[in-house]
Amino acid sequence: MDSLSESSAPPTAVPEPAFSQAPSSRTVSISTAPVGTGSVDLEKEQSPSSDEPNITEDARTQGDDALNIVSDDIRYVTAEENKRILSRIDRHIMPVLFITYFLQFMDKQILALSSVFGIVQATNLHGEEYSVIGSVAPIAQMALQPLSAYFLVKFKLSVYIPVLVMCWGSTLACMAAARDFPGLLVSRFFLGGFETSTQAAFILVGQMWYKRHEQGLRLTIWYSNVGWVNIIGSLIMYGFGHITHGAIHSYQIAFIVLGLLTLLWGIASFFLFPDNPVKSKFLTRDEKVIAVERIRANQQGVETKIFKWKQVLETLLDLKSWCWMGLLILHAIPAGAINVFGPLVVRGFGYDGYDVMLFLIPYGALQVISMVGSYWLSTKFQYKSPLVVVFLIPCIIGMTILYVTGRSKADQPALLVAYYLLASSSAVAPAMLGWQAINTAGHTKKASIGPLLFQPQDGPYYHSGILACIICYSGAAALALSTTAYLRYLNKKNEIRRVNAGKAAKIVDYSMTTTEAKDATPGSAEKEEPQSTIGRRAFEDLTDLQNDEFIYVL
Repeated sequence: MDSLSESSAPPTAVPEPAFSQAPSSRTVSISTAPVGTGSVDLEKEQSPSSDEPNITEDARTQGDDALNIVSDDIRYVTAEENKRILSRIDRHIMPVLFITYFLQFMDKQILALSSVFGIVQATNLHGEEYSVIGSVAPIAQMALQPLSAYFLVKFKLSVYIPVLVMCWGSTLACMAAARDFPGLLVSRFFLGGFETSTQAAFILVGQMWYKRHEQGLRLTIWYSNVGWVNIIGSLIMYGFGHITHGAIHSYQIAFIVLGLLTLLWGIASFFLFPDNPVKSKFLTRDEKVIAVERIRANQQGVETKIFKWKQVLETLLDLKSWCWMGLLILHAIPAGAINVFGPLVVRGFGYDGYDVMLFLIPYGALQVISMVGSYWLSTKFQYKSPLVVVFLIPCIIGMTILYVTGRSKADQPALLVAYYLLASSSAVAPAMLGWQAINTAGHTKKASIGPLLFQPQDGPYYHSGILACIICYSGAAALALSTTAYLRYLNKKNEIRRVNAGKAAKIVDYSMTTTEAKDATPGSAEKEEPQSTIGRRAFEDLTDLQNDEFIYVL
C-alpha cells in the first residue's frame, strides 16, 4: 500500500462494510471488532446534513446495481462470513473462468503449434502471409475494442460471453476447411473478433466479486492458462502430429476437435457463467448482501448497465489510461510475436516438429511458475510496478542472447536457455492487468503488430524481430517506472482533496487487507476513527478520479 505524505489529520479506516435492509429511522449502525471481543455497535441518531452522503433516487437509477440492495447502514463483515462467502464464490466462478480462458488461448495458440506440422506448406503460404495471419486476430480485437467496451456495459455477461464462446468455437472448427491464405485470413479475423471481450470481461468479473487484494490470485489462476496451453496443447499437437495419413492434415483434426469442444462449452456456459452478486442465482438474498459488502472498500462498485459517455471522455483525457495502454502494447507486441513465432524460432535452433512440442512443455511450466512467483511477491510486498520491471529483465536478457548467438548445433543449449528466459514475460501480463484493474473505477472506463516483426524468410535468426522485442521490453520497463511516479502523485493529490472535504488525509485501504489480518492487528480498533461517510459513495459508479477516497496501488 502506498506510503502517503504526512498530515496532521489522524488516519481513518475505510469501513469494510456489510449491508442490511434499510431501516425506517435515520439510524446509522457502525460496528467495530476489537481484538478478542465480539462486535460493538455504536448507534447514534443523525439528522440530515449537507455533508452526509445519502443514497438518492438519482443515484439508484444512474448508479450501481448494488444500490438495489444496500442502505445507509454500515457494518463490518466478520472473518467467518468473509471466508464462507468467498469459498462459495470461488467454487462457482473460478472453474468457469479457468476452463473458458484455457479454451480461448488454446484456440488462439493452435495456429502457432500447427506451424511446425506443415500448415504453411499445406496452405501454400508465401512471404509475409503467415505473419499477416498471425497478426489479423489481434488487429480485429483492436478494431473492435470500442464496440466491445459498449457491449460489456450494455449486455449481461452471463449471456454475452457464452454467445462469444460458441461463435469462436464454431469459427475454429470451420477454419479446418480453409486451404489457402484468404480462407485462413478471414477465419482468424472472426476468431479474433469473437475473442475481443473475454479478457476484459474476466477482469470485470474479478472487480464485481472480489476485494482488491483477492483479485490478483484469481487473475493469476485463469491467466496461468498461457502456460498450461503450452504444456497440454503441445502434448495434444504432439499426438495429432503423428497422424500423417488420411484425407485431412493433423492440424485440421486439431481445429475440428478443439472447435467442437469449445462450442459445447459455450452452450454449457449459459448455465454456468456468473452474473453480478446482486443478480447471482447461487447466493441467497442475505449472502448477496454480504457479497456486496465485502467489496465496498474497493471503491469500484459492482456493475451498471448504463453506458456513460462522461466516463469515456474521462478515460480519453486520463493520463493513466494512456500509460496502461502504452504498457500493454509495449509488452504485447513481443508477447504476440513469441506466441505466433515461438515454435518456429525453436525449430530454427535445429529441432524437428516433435522435439519443438516437447521443448514447449518445460517452457509452459516456467510460465506458470513465473506467474505464481509474481503473485506471491505482489502479495508479500503489496506493490505491482517493481514486479513488472523485475520480470521484464529476463526477457531483455533472453532476447539479447537470441540476437547475438549463432544457430549451430553447439549453440543449441544457450539458445534454449535464452528462449526459456522469455517465459518470465508471462508474469508481466497478469501483473500489468491486475495493476490496471485495481487502479481503475467506473464501469464504462493490444497487440496487432507483434507477429509482423517476424518474417518466415528471416529465419532462423529473426534479427529484426528480436531487436524490436528488446526495444519494446526496455520501453515497457521505463514506462512502468513513470506510471508509478504518476500514481504516487495522484495519491498525494487525493490526500489534499480529503482534507479539503473535512476528512482525514490518510485512510486505511481495507480492500488490500484480509479480514483476518485487520482483526489481528494489535490495537487497530483504538487507532481507528470511524467516519460514517467513508465508503458511503462506493456504489454510485464514481470513477477513480471522481472519488477522493480512492487509493492507488503502486
